[in-house]
Amino acid sequence: MSDQSFFKRKWVQIGLAIGVVALGVIGSEVLVATAPTASRKPPEKTARLVTAEPVKAGDYTVSLLGYGVVEPEQQITLQARVSGTVQSIGPKFVPGASFKKGDVLVQLDNTDYRIELQTAQAALAQAQSTLTSELGNQVVAQSDFELLGLNVDERERALILRKPQLEAAKATVQSAQAGVERAKVNLERTILRAPFDGVVVSREASVGAQVSATTALGVLASSEAYWINVAVPQADLKWIKFPEGKQAGSTVCVSDASSSEQGCHKGTVLNLQTSVQDNGRQAQVLVEVPRSQNKSNNKNLQPLLLAQYVKVRFDGIELKNVFKLAPASVHDNKVWVNDGGELDIRPVNIAFRSAEYVLIDRGLNDGESIVTSNLGSPVNRMAIRTNESTPPSPTPAAVKP
Repeated sequence: MSDQSFFKRKWVQIGLAIGVVALGVIGSEVLVATAPTASRKPPEKTARLVTAEPVKAGDYTVSLLGYGVVEPEQQITLQARVSGTVQSIGPKFVPGASFKKGDVLVQLDNTDYRIELQTAQAALAQAQSTLTSELGNQVVAQSDFELLGLNVDERERALILRKPQLEAAKATVQSAQAGVERAKVNLERTILRAPFDGVVVSREASVGAQVSATTALGVLASSEAYWINVAVPQADLKWIKFPEGKQAGSTVCVSDASSSEQGCHKGTVLNLQTSVQDNGRQAQVLVEVPRSQNKSNNKNLQPLLLAQYVKVRFDGIELKNVFKLAPASVHDNKVWVNDGGELDIRPVNIAFRSAEYVLIDRGLNDGESIVTSNLGSPVNRMAIRTNESTPPSPTPAAVKP
């Protein structure tokens, strides 16, 4: 085979290969050009399912919570006012026991004081006898003076009529009467009685012990009323009503701080203390719980005890025409409103906030629905729906041939 024929055949093969490739390229372009195409649609906006509650304005009393320790209205150290030996101790003079005003707590030996009273009474009888005798001498002196008809000055007349002796006799009687009264008082003081209704905090007296006017026999606390100094933030004082004229202070509800029992002891605010608490720099509000309120009809409610740590709920100032929401429904002074299927992130004015509720006085209207769901990333005017709403029907994607 000649070289010329060889090269000719090669070129034919190359031409055929190029033709096949060209036909393939042309065919693929034709297929792409004639293939059906689908139009793109923006992602469908799906309304978020939320829960919402309608709100209505009303009048609400601001409620504050504070803590304090129960103290007695009165507390004294029982001391004898005379010296003596403890003869007996009353059955109610026991730590923790309750007593009534006038109950005998301690009896001292009164032998010496009975003798003193008898001695004073004898001295009084002697003085009265001397006075009676002197009054008789006065009658005799007056008769003698009139018979003699002496012309003397007032000083000599007083001496003749024994006026100094009469005044001395009267003074002796008065002194003796005072001695009797003093002896009676000292005798009465050998019996130590309760000065008020209360409870025994502690007792140091013992039978046979020698006591004096400076000896402490025990500590008594009044049960007529309990006082509680409640720590309150100074910013919250504006919500508490303090007594002014005939207007009483805010009512309070007192219960044990560590108990979950239902019910409480009712009391009232007495005044605002003039100093703040060292720990926390909070104001001190004094409240009182009367004894009658400590005796509750609720048998499950335990009575207040001295030194008990309690929580005190104040019924403060009443706010009118405000909306009461749960704290979880308020987000950085804003609320989420269901505005016809769109989320309206709306700023509001908070009149009062506590751990239990929030009172709003501006920014809401009656009948509006507040979104109570927890939305992770809320966007203003985003689509929302509730269980009562009808979800939007999805639109199928359009296909272009």
